[in-house]
Amino acid sequence: MTDSPYRNYRVGIGVSLLLAALITALSLIAVATPYLGWGVVALATVAIWVGLPLLLVLLLAWLRYMVRQRGQVPGRVHALMFVPTVAAMLIIPLWHSLQSSWASLGGGSRASIAELHVNLSGQPLWLDTTPYASTGSGAGPDLPMQGETPGQFMAFHRYPNAQSDADGAFPYKDGRLKRSADHYRYATPSGDRAVTDVPLERRPYPDLAPFNTGWRRPGTPELVYLYYHYSDHVEVAPTLARLSGFTVDGLERSRFEGLVLFKIHNYGGAPIVRLEVNGTALDIGDRAIASIPDVPGDCTAYGYPLGGALLSLDAPLQVRWQTVDAPAHWHSTRVQVPAFRQPLPLQGQSTLQRVLLYVMPDGTVAAERYAEVFEGDKLRGIKATGLPASAATHAVCGSARASYREGADTVLAD
Repeated sequence: MTDSPYRNYRVGIGVSLLLAALITALSLIAVATPYLGWGVVALATVAIWVGLPLLLVLLLAWLRYMVRQRGQVPGRVHALMFVPTVAAMLIIPLWHSLQSSWASLGGGSRASIAELHVNLSGQPLWLDTTPYASTGSGAGPDLPMQGETPGQFMAFHRYPNAQSDADGAFPYKDGRLKRSADHYRYATPSGDRAVTDVPLERRPYPDLAPFNTGWRRPGTPELVYLYYHYSDHVEVAPTLARLSGFTVDGLERSRFEGLVLFKIHNYGGAPIVRLEVNGTALDIGDRAIASIPDVPGDCTAYGYPLGGALLSLDAPLQVRWQTVDAPAHWHSTRVQVPAFRQPLPLQGQSTLQRVLLYVMPDGTVAAERYAEVFEGDKLRGIKATGLPASAATHAVCGSARASYREGADTVLAD
């Protein structure tokens, strides 16, 4: 450091090594402790309050050297000032890449599994979270899951480990439920599995084959296992998890066809806790679909987002659902999704179909089809079949166009 090539740059190089050491330490803690819970907040706080000021000092020092030397800073000084920090920042991405490679070589047995639980039993439930489960916040699920609030669901990811791989206790293999999983075994307050279990009724998997040939990304969108807990049994329905905006954008760019994205306006008398279209369960999120007050009430939900399903809209849809006040009873009806009277413009045409369902107080369902049209990456307008006549007297929230920004609904009319 004291040799002549580096003597005039030792402050910047020192800051670089200090910042690299900090990032390395934080990264190693994160890698060595995958189940940090709220510890993630502590790491992020240190990174923001210590790492960012160091990075600012490093950049200012580099700029000062560049001005002082009129741009003639030796290349090895540039390397010493930035390569250690960049290398440290690559630790976590490289670790995740190695984990994915190991999971692929091992048949995917170590991949996490997304679960969503709906308690319709009326009793508090200690869900099985072995060997480890984490919610979106990084903490474990708050158990027991209460029975008096069936409209509040519980979502988390379950993670296998080396021990569960060895003893076969984890109910999934290669990302799917094992054939032997025919009962759901609840835990005890201590976290151990109890001897009491209930029959597990399994719904079929959605056909994901189209994603393997029509999507320009490896793998498929994430599956989520929807567990419906009744008083005497549990039903599990694997289905597509609700897609992020990034994933939807990727599907659009890939010109992927056949996927229908659903939203809903629930004007029925009770919140909806379970919903299926053509026998496919839809991921309705982490809470029940609340009932929207009828006219003259105010709108409380501009198109509650549901999951997606691979299906055709040419034939009527079979829609059925359960509500919080009668969770063992199915409401069922058929609904024809209207077609556009005029074809969509070919340029900028969305390949993803969108449907807004209207659940009426009398138990009927109406549907509106709509689509997004783009010019390049810019939204040009919304094309929609319009508010169904049968929903007009209840539609406090308007049609599908109402959830878009002002002006988007004035470009394209059917």
